[in-house]
Amino acid sequence: MVDVDYYSFRQLLKEATDRGGRIETRDTERWNAYIKTHKLNATAARAIAATRFDSPDSVIIDLGGDRDGLYVYSDLEEGCLHLEYQS
Repeated sequence: MVDVDYYSFRQLLKEATDRGGRIETRDTERWNAYIKTHKLNATAARAIAATRFDSPDSVIIDLGGDRDGLYVYSDLEEGCLHLEYQS
């Protein structure tokens, strides 16, 4: 999990919302397909974020770029983490 500037993330989230690239957990079909395709461990990412934030939210950004992926954030604490794999 990598720290992301919260305000940059909010701009990215708005862009993803406007372009249809925001995937929420309640959109189970798209969420599960993205998780499976990209082999992400959303449960572990959320557990890590829970050590930093009181009530984190998860979202997937899917715009077809290098900023895509799973983000866990807290509006209350103005913080954001991005799941990145080290190669």
